[in-house]
Amino acid sequence: MKIGELAKHFGVAASKIRFLEASGLIEPTRLPSGYREYDDNTIATLEVILQAQSFGFTLDEIGRTLAERKGEGLDRAYIVKMLSVKLVELDHHIQQTVALRAKIEQALNEYQERILTNQPPCDPISKSRKRSQK
Repeated sequence: MKIGELAKHFGVAASKIRFLEASGLIEPTRLPSGYREYDDNTIATLEVILQAQSFGFTLDEIGRTLAERKGEGLDRAYIVKMLSVKLVELDHHIQQTVALRAKIEQALNEYQERILTNQPPCDPISKSRKRSQK
């Protein structure tokens, strides 16, 4: 399969496929005409890369995994392990985001209250100094 067909098949830009090739993640065959030809193994690898990216894996993580598993393939047990680790990371990120949201909501409420009661804006630096002096 040529790059245009492959890009259309996966719904990505040909430039993304060329970038993945330049990154060493996929290796097409070069035809005498200079065109890239993608065999079934390369197409399967590209499918894994695109799916992993959709799950939030970085290209570095994907590249390390492909290098580690070269010749062994990505068996189901390994995929389950990697997805489980990513899920734990995502849960941690969600907890951090929820905590940050609560902190911002509290600050917003405080500022809105100050507007309603015509109080001057709070000085977060002096507020943190007062807490550390206690």
